[in-house]
Amino acid sequence: MIPENIIEAAAESLGSQNEDGYERFIKEFETKQDLVLGYLFSDNLKLLTDEERNLLLYIVMVIRKAYLKANDGSEPRLVSIDELAEAEEKNWAKIEDNPNMEFRKKLDLFFEGTPQEDLLAFIEDILADDEEEIVSKAAREYIFVTAKTVVDLWC
Repeated sequence: MIPENIIEAAAESLGSQNEDGYERFIKEFETKQDLVLGYLFSDNLKLLTDEERNLLLYIVMVIRKAYLKANDGSEPRLVSIDELAEAEEKNWAKIEDNPNMEFRKKLDLFFEGTPQEDLLAFIEDILADDEEEIVSKAAREYIFVTAKTVVDLWC
């Protein structure tokens, strides 16, 4: 499990980087995890606005940085397209099986039995603390499921 203090340190570290440092981290991510980066910008997520897509990218960058910190700099494992599709399908099933449930209640389903509660709480907090309303209600599910899929694959 990646603890909250490491996640917070990763978020602070990324937040304090200048634009060049952040872009270098993304470039490194692209060379080491190109399939996951491609997933973040796939056609399925074209419905997200630029701001929503950037938020999703930031969330995944924090997850990766926290993973690196928690694992002494070891890169998350490379995943196959089949593993990615299977993990995403499993997460969407939880959403689709509960269409009338409000967003917060749906998220509770993801917390049951996960060893990565702190990472999921980080994602949930980012989406819930959207005071500027950058993320539409529809995009919240997409961002959460996408980020949760990455967590499932790496952790």
